[in-house]
Amino acid sequence: MREWAIEKFEIPQRTVLNRKIPKKTFFSQGDLSKKEKELFTSQIEGIYLLSVMNRQSMNISPYQSEEHHYAEVVWIYVQFRTNEHVTRIIQAIHKSIPNPVVLITESHEQEWLLSTCHKRLNKNDPTKVVMDEPLLTGWFHPNSTISSYQRLLNALKCSNQSFVNFYKFYDDLNRWIQCSPIIEWIESFPTEIEKRDLIISRVTDIYGKKSQLEELKQKQNQVLDFGTKIELHMEMKQIEENIQSLISELKELCN
Repeated sequence: MREWAIEKFEIPQRTVLNRKIPKKTFFSQGDLSKKEKELFTSQIEGIYLLSVMNRQSMNISPYQSEEHHYAEVVWIYVQFRTNEHVTRIIQAIHKSIPNPVVLITESHEQEWLLSTCHKRLNKNDPTKVVMDEPLLTGWFHPNSTISSYQRLLNALKCSNQSFVNFYKFYDDLNRWIQCSPIIEWIESFPTEIEKRDLIISRVTDIYGKKSQLEELKQKQNQVLDFGTKIELHMEMKQIEENIQSLISELKELCN
């Protein structure tokens, strides 16, 4: 599957390493907790350094600003033994590598879950980075005949990203991953890059409203007054209608 991933994402051969990384490398470099180390040992079958992209191998310029220093993009392939604690392990992998990482994970059923994560320079210590919340797709079979997943994989091909600099290159990948939740909601995926930012905005709005909905559900479970419960119910119904309206708008954008 690793070789197939290299081909599918059109990773330039001159950047490909495709070699196994000892788990202990992450223990020494990643400042992992005892629990995270245990998860690496019990849940991961193998970790592979798929590709290292830099100026020499890609002829893409590094990017330097007060917030970011992107000189390389690293592709990591992880084979899981189970699908337990996947999110925590993915966070630990991103935390362990200071460079931006494109993470391809494979389940024991040979499904994929993809992840990206922007990283910023630590203002108090420029030798360290602060990572954003990692973005994750859902699990899907890379050979799926479902067109939305094939559109996602096509959007993530290296040849379809910006080559202005490594921040732009990685940000393109990151933004496509941000669009991926709509596959579950509308069973489609955008093909026009011009619509991408608007789709991301709607995805962010939906997540925000889903968070509001969850807070109201918890509040409703805690209150005893019947009138208050009815008011909360009506507020929740309004938010649910707003979510459906946003999902309908996403369908129009992806038609």
